[in-house]
Amino acid sequence: MQLKKISRVLISVSDKTGILELAKALRDNGVEIIASDGTAAYLQDNKIEVRTVTEITGSPEILGGKVKTLHPAIHAAILANPDDSLERSQLTAIGPIDALIINLYQLPGFDIGGPAMIRAGAKNCEHVCVITSPTQYSDLAMNLKSGISLSQRQQWARTALITTAEYDLQLAAQSGTSLRYGENPHQSATLVSRSNLGVAGSELIQGKAMSFTNYLDVDAAWKLCNVIKGSVSIVKHGIPTGVAHSRDLASAYRSAFACDSISAFGGVVAVSAHVDEMCALEITKNFTEVVAAPSYTEAALILFSSKSNLRVIKIRESQPTPWEFRAIEGGYLVQERNLFTENDSATSWKLVAGKACNSSQLKDLEFAWRIAALSRSNAIVVAKDQATVGIGAGNVNRLDAARSAVLRAQPDLLQGSVAASDAFFPFPDALEILIASGVSAVVQPGGSVNDFDVIAAAQAAGITMYTSGIRHFSH
Repeated sequence: MQLKKISRVLISVSDKTGILELAKALRDNGVEIIASDGTAAYLQDNKIEVRTVTEITGSPEILGGKVKTLHPAIHAAILANPDDSLERSQLTAIGPIDALIINLYQLPGFDIGGPAMIRAGAKNCEHVCVITSPTQYSDLAMNLKSGISLSQRQQWARTALITTAEYDLQLAAQSGTSLRYGENPHQSATLVSRSNLGVAGSELIQGKAMSFTNYLDVDAAWKLCNVIKGSVSIVKHGIPTGVAHSRDLASAYRSAFACDSISAFGGVVAVSAHVDEMCALEITKNFTEVVAAPSYTEAALILFSSKSNLRVIKIRESQPTPWEFRAIEGGYLVQERNLFTENDSATSWKLVAGKACNSSQLKDLEFAWRIAALSRSNAIVVAKDQATVGIGAGNVNRLDAARSAVLRAQPDLLQGSVAASDAFFPFPDALEILIASGVSAVVQPGGSVNDFDVIAAAQAAGITMYTSGIRHFSH
C-alpha cells in the first residue's frame, strides 16, 4: 500500500469552503501547518496555529501579492525526496512538505504560484499529496491517522494536473474569440487558437463570422480534402456528403456535389488546392455556408463576393497535434491521433477473394479507404474514378451503412465501383448489398469471427476483396 503519514502541509486557498474543519483535523493529528499569508490570517483568526510562508522564506509578499510562494525554499520542500539524505540536507528553511492544499483564483484572476506548486506536488506524488478541491478534504481527513496510499496520491495528482490544464484553457479562452453561441443559442462558446495555422487559425476573407458548428464542419472537411492533394470535400453536420479528386478542381467539385446533392445543400466546401475561377463558379451555383482553401485567385474571390452570406476562409497548413482529447462526465479521454500508416497502402493489403485489382481500381480503393477512415462510424464508402459515389456514415450498424451508401448513389455509377468499410463486416449481409448494387471490389479490415462466411460471399459473387488488417473507427 505504501502508506504515507502527513507531518507538514502547506495551505493556500482562495475558496475557504471546508478549510477550517480540515485545518482542525490536521492540527488534531499533529500536522505542522504552513500557509500563504492570506490563508494564514484566516486560520489564525479562527485559533488555528500556523506558520506563514513569509516566516519560512524571510521574503514578504511583493508586487501586491503576485509573488509569495514562488521561492526556492518552498519548491525545494515540495520537490524533495525525504528518503534521500543529500536532498534533505539542502532543505534549510523547512523539512519536506508532505501535502499541498491549494485551490486557484477564480476567473478572471490569473494564478501563477498556485499552478506552479500544484505541478511540483504532482511531479513528486510519490511523497506528496496534492489536494485541489474541497470535495477531497474528507478523504484526506479520514486517512490522516492511517496514512495515504500511493494509489490515492497518484489519483489526486492526476486530478491536480487536469485542474491546472482546465484552468489554463479557461485563461486562454478569456483572450480567445467569442462566438455568437455554441451548438445551440443557449450555449456560450469561444475559439481558442494555438497559432494562425490550421482551421482554428484560419483567416476570414468574406462573410459573417464563423460559428461553432462552422468550425466543426470545416475541420472535418479540411481533413477529408487533404487525403489527396487537389481534392474537394463537402461536409454537412460533420459527415461527408461527397469527396473527389481531379486536376480540374471544377470537375472535382461537381463530382463531390453529385455524390449527395440533397445533403450537400447548405454544407461546407473545403479544397486542398488553389481555388480558381472555374471552381468558384461551380461552387456559387449551389447554396454553401463556408468555402475553405489555402488560397484563391482574384477572379474566384470576385465571384464569391456576389454571395454576401457565403463565408470564405483561408487556411494555412499546420502539422496535426499528436493527441486528441475528449471531455466526458468526470474526466477526459486521451488518445493518439488516428494517422495513416503503411497498412493503409494497397501494397500492404492481403488479397482474400477474387482477382487482383488493376492499378486504377487499387487507386480508387485506397481513395475510398481513406475517406471511410475519416467518416463517422459505422462508415462504408463507394467510389469510382477518384470520387465518392455513395457514402453511408454515422450509422449504428454496418447493414444500414451499406444501404445508405447505395441509396445515395446514382445507379449508373455503381456498376464497376469499389467500396471500403472502416471496420470488418460482422456478417455477409452488408457485403451482399454492395455486391447487388454492382460493386466490383471491396477493402475491409478483416478480423471478424465470420470472416470465412464474408470472404466466401465475395468469392461466390466473383468480386475482389482485400483485408487491410487495420481499422479506422471514428465515433
